[in-house]
Amino acid sequence: MKVRIKLSPNQIAQLLRCAGIGVEKLTKLAIELGDLVDPPLRPDLLLEEFTKLLGPEDAEFLLDQLLSLSVSIRASDSKSVDVTQAIQNAIENAADREKWDSIALCIQTLIDSAPIRLVTKAMELSYDHANLLRRGRILTDLRPIFDEEGSAVEAGVVTHTLRIAYVSDDGRHELSMALDLQDILKFKEQCERAIRKASTVRDMFTLSTKKPCLISGEAEETDV
Repeated sequence: MKVRIKLSPNQIAQLLRCAGIGVEKLTKLAIELGDLVDPPLRPDLLLEEFTKLLGPEDAEFLLDQLLSLSVSIRASDSKSVDVTQAIQNAIENAADREKWDSIALCIQTLIDSAPIRLVTKAMELSYDHANLLRRGRILTDLRPIFDEEGSAVEAGVVTHTLRIAYVSDDGRHELSMALDLQDILKFKEQCERAIRKASTVRDMFTLSTKKPCLISGEAEETDV
């Protein structure tokens, strides 16, 4: 499949920065990733593996580039070799093209590695929905009850509004719904139950299959 990629000067500079890491380190990283017995499913855990060899700055930068390329490959239904070749074709400067050629095979190997592939697929499955939640908030207000003349406040009512911001194929949207206290208590109960169910399913799957299992959105500081 012929893949055409239009790169900005900034994108080219970012990709070429990977050459600064060095072929030796990139090759060693590919070997170490291939030796992982239990490849992580979370980007933050995979970043830890990269950091062990490359240091925090290069590790984060390289992982971002690899995941971005991996996502592009899956979205275009192409192969890593197609994309690395397309990148070479998109680089006009001969010196820059030579830099890219020096690391293209390493980048291709890293993209095809099980950890990059698994993290990319896990991210894809986690957010493969028509609508994606961006932000959810519950706003609480005090609404006064006035007397007949509107000159004095006789009482008050506390109200709640659930405001949801989400993204769909046709852009960003926002939705607001009125809630009462019983709605909020039920939401709290359902959220706590969902967290317990997620932990139960993850633990049972891991125990029975001896394979890793990711809870969508799970991160180090929010482990359940």
